[in-house]
Amino acid sequence: MLRYRVERRADMIIRLTKEQICLLVEETRKNYPIEACGVLLGETKHEEAVVRKIITSHNVLESSTEFQVEPEEFLKVLSEAEKENMQLIGFFHSHPAPPHPSVSDVRHMSLWPENIWLIISSIGYDMAAYQTVKNGFRRIEIEVN
Repeated sequence: MLRYRVERRADMIIRLTKEQICLLVEETRKNYPIEACGVLLGETKHEEAVVRKIITSHNVLESSTEFQVEPEEFLKVLSEAEKENMQLIGFFHSHPAPPHPSVSDVRHMSLWPENIWLIISSIGYDMAAYQTVKNGFRRIEIEVN
């Protein structure tokens, strides 16, 4: 059994607009029961990540329990982000359950330790954000402007 801990520190914030929240909910609804997924771009300063752009992607796994952004599409997104002076903040995906990282998520989150993982529940459209820390992950506060 995989063991991990969740830190409840609120020293990191991810900022989204109401329009971005609506986009995430609509993408989750539209793709159900397949996990919706995509990329979050913007800027990070100190302990604040501001999402400037959300790029939705096709879940190449076509799975209701896992996701994968199309690799070639991901490389194009990173290239465009660099041209627009934005950075990769993280990823979003939906779950057919509460917005808590799955075992698969935790495994993949460790590959992207600086990035934020935003999870949207396809049940009630609740959202939660996480970031990898030593021996686990921490919950990130979501602020909507």
